Amino acid sequence: MKQILFSRIRRVVFLLCLTVSTLQAQNLVTNPGFEEFSACPGGYAQHQTEFKAIGWYSATAGTPDHFHGCSRGEGGVPYNWAGVSQAYEGNGYAGIYAWMDNGKNYREYLQCTLITPLVKDSTYHIEFHYKLASYSAYAIDRMGLHLTDTLRKITNDRVLRTRPVLSVIQDSALTKRTGYWESGALDYRARGGEQYLLIGNFFLDDETRFYKIQFQSVQQEMLANAAYYYIDDVSVTSKYAGANLLLANVTPTFTTERVRWNTNYVLRNIRFEFDSHKLLASSFEQLDMLVGWLEEHPEARIQLAGHTDDVGGDRYNNALSLARAKTVAAYCTSQGIASTRIETFAYGKRKPLVDATTEAARSVNRRVEVTFVKE
Repeated sequence: MKQILFSRIRRVVFLLCLTVSTLQAQNLVTNPGFEEFSACPGGYAQHQTEFKAIGWYSATAGTPDHFHGCSRGEGGVPYNWAGVSQAYEGNGYAGIYAWMDNGKNYREYLQCTLITPLVKDSTYHIEFHYKLASYSAYAIDRMGLHLTDTLRKITNDRVLRTRPVLSVIQDSALTKRTGYWESGALDYRARGGEQYLLIGNFFLDDETRFYKIQFQSVQQEMLANAAYYYIDDVSVTSKYAGANLLLANVTPTFTTERVRWNTNYVLRNIRFEFDSHKLLASSFEQLDMLVGWLEEHPEARIQLAGHTDDVGGDRYNNALSLARAKTVAAYCTSQGIASTRIETFAYGKRKPLVDATTEAARSVNRRVEVTFVKE
């Protein structure tokens, strides 16, 4: 994403606020259609690390699959090892086992980190699309989506026992829509802080209705006793506060796959306790990503800049923003990164990304940015 001068950002925000009714709210899901990847898929995944769709990963020991039109092998679109299907939109989609006829409650789940946490009591429109793979011998009656403030890193491949915020439960495991792209959608009122999205079947085997598709020859042994589904076009959008959240990504978000020298990136998933510089546990995943990138690029230095929202006085906010930048720096040095490679800066409330005083705007403006500098 191109850099935009700060003086221009305020003008853009002003114009956007004037025309908010005509704007489409920003999708908070990174890579919602599984179009972007770090490696083109070759076939089915045998380990979680083989799933290369940017921004997505497995929540458990299960192994989701990626399919894309770039592939000339079994990971292609429309032809792949699990069936034949065009994408709901674009050229890519993911695939998961949602049920197996083996009594072991085997499941696979897709997980991603939202661009920014959900704001308490704000309303969001959630939507995703799923389709039974054509080589799947079974169909089931349900699929779900969950939003949570806790990153899931489960070491087994069983059912995630949580009540999803969105459950699509059909009257029957086989309907007129089975085999076509189906949709799940919900207007959701946020509890506040939800930052992780998961998709899959959250119900046990004995709670899930299934149907063995009759007269279908087995074309894929791995699906002879399973219900396998494609997933595509996932979205979480603010229903009423589009203008405030639309600019949440004016400054690009840091990912290890997209780093340019002398460019500011928001550490979007770094979070602190209220009115404090103490890190929340959900911050450690992105901090570890930053440390890993620095370990792989010893020629790089970083500049960390702390920012606050508009609440509080200038002196207090300057001190708080510096303390937050120094906390991120301290985590990096605790993991072996030399302190000589890190500079910290404080901007307090002087450089908001969104020039507004709503809670949505304030959640965007409270941030730490990183700039990568080559030695």
